Amino acid sequence: MPGLHQTQLYCLADRRYYETPARLKDEGTRYPLDTEPPADGWRRVSGGLWTSLLPEDREPAGQGWKIHVSTVPEEAEETLLDTARICRAHRVPFKFLRSERALLLMSGKYMSRAGAGKFITLYPPDETVFLRVLDELTRALTGRRGPYILSDLRIGDAPVYVRYGAFVSRWCLDDDGERVLALRHPSGELVPDERGVVFRVPPWVTVPDALRPHLAARAAAGDAAFPYDVSESLQFSNAGGIYLARHRETGRQVVLREARPHSGLDEAGDDAVTRLHREHRALTALAGLDCVPEVYGVRTVWEHHFLIEEHIEGTTLLEEIVGRFALLHSTGTAAELAPYTDWVESVTERLTEALAAVHARGLRFGDLHPSNIIIRPDGRVALIDFEYATALDDPDTPVAGAPGLQAPAGTVGAEADAYALWATWLYMLMPIMEMAGHDRAKALTLERWARRRYGLDAGAGPRRPPALRAAESTDGHERETAALLDGPEPDWAGLRERLLRGIHAGATPERTDRLFPGDPEVFSTGGTDVAHGAAGVLHALHRTGAPVPTVWTDWLVDTARRRDPAAPGGLYGGLPGTAVVLSALGRR
Repeated sequence: MPGLHQTQLYCLADRRYYETPARLKDEGTRYPLDTEPPADGWRRVSGGLWTSLLPEDREPAGQGWKIHVSTVPEEAEETLLDTARICRAHRVPFKFLRSERALLLMSGKYMSRAGAGKFITLYPPDETVFLRVLDELTRALTGRRGPYILSDLRIGDAPVYVRYGAFVSRWCLDDDGERVLALRHPSGELVPDERGVVFRVPPWVTVPDALRPHLAARAAAGDAAFPYDVSESLQFSNAGGIYLARHRETGRQVVLREARPHSGLDEAGDDAVTRLHREHRALTALAGLDCVPEVYGVRTVWEHHFLIEEHIEGTTLLEEIVGRFALLHSTGTAAELAPYTDWVESVTERLTEALAAVHARGLRFGDLHPSNIIIRPDGRVALIDFEYATALDDPDTPVAGAPGLQAPAGTVGAEADAYALWATWLYMLMPIMEMAGHDRAKALTLERWARRRYGLDAGAGPRRPPALRAAESTDGHERETAALLDGPEPDWAGLRERLLRGIHAGATPERTDRLFPGDPEVFSTGGTDVAHGAAGVLHALHRTGAPVPTVWTDWLVDTARRRDPAAPGGLYGGLPGTAVVLSALGRR
């Protein structure tokens, strides 16, 4: 099962459904090396967001020392051409991210830290070629920029990194029983290829002497004069970590916000360091307000930048909602709901005051959502995470915000914060606002339902944002669907018919990898099983008496025949379950 960061890859190509990264719409940003015919004696293989160029007379070795190259978007094409030239000269197989859009997305804040920064990967056939190519590549790319690759050892002053790992896909089970990429131990046993955020060498591998100076340089990196001791890690992302720390001399507890250069790129192409210094400027401008953290300065340790700010006691609004949400802890009578709605009103009033104070200093917060709001023990609120704060009159505001709480494109200044305030108020009442990120009209449905369920009159809560006027004119289908749930008994037949229409609309029998949208696992299990694939959908249709189109059954038969009969899986996740469903459908 893909982890959270791996799942992010399947969110890139389609906003509505999980989709294979290979279908990313990036045609206008492809690198020439991806689109031009390969050089004589070379062949091109595409997989996901990666393009591989392989010598026709040589297959990659099973494992060994691999070389990674990182880059920044403005240097990527030149770095790719220089690397390709060296690879061709030594007939070293390599792969690269196929487009600038892929590079930007894979460098995003919430992509896997273990794989972040890798733009090009080289697969030298042996240690001699590895060291020769490494030397040439380092000299060619010295002075170029790129994010630090956490899993690797950096070589010199170039964005060139190395690690020992698998070159081809071989699999084994880890200690948790999960299927993971494997290395072959000298004993012949397959063992996990550990791909974490720390450079590790398998115990049976000898580090080449040429790498030892770089190991020593890595061990010596740091700043012994840094006056803070970290006591707890609060959050990690590809942009950097957030830590709770204490000053060694004063004992003052602080929050350290880390920013890694050229990492955690956002939609505007800004990296974590750019956003950290933007936040520092904002907090400096807001000094003295009790609704924002006090800022103590910025410091660079090794190459990473740290914003040092006040630690505010309390819990996030999101945590408060989870602990208090009335519809989970009561039967929902008016008397039982009143304390919760009173609390929501109090929090909303204090958020309104906090935003007004920020606006009075000429700034727009820009990223209001329940995880960026601290509720102090006495009930006062504080806003945190000002990396998207900009001047109120700045027309070119950064794109930020949680799904469903982000203002529509083109909403600027105080109106953007007003939208997020209204959405946060509604989130406290109906914490499923993420749906509104796909359809603004859904927010109006949730508002109508919340007012009715909590007994709120039309004047309760913040004013509805003007940015929702477009949604107000297009939410007829939302009202139609919502009407099916109104009344003493839902219109189950009508709901069933809409579900069937949705399933038919989503079917793609022209594809070979999956018949219906589903979990990311559908792309690694062949698209046929009950758990994630077509067999589960056809089984549900058949058991509920809905017709199953012949073309769908044909697709399942044809696709199952192409699968390896020895592939793992049982009735739920493998071919045996597919066979049972096909039998029930009359295909034996």
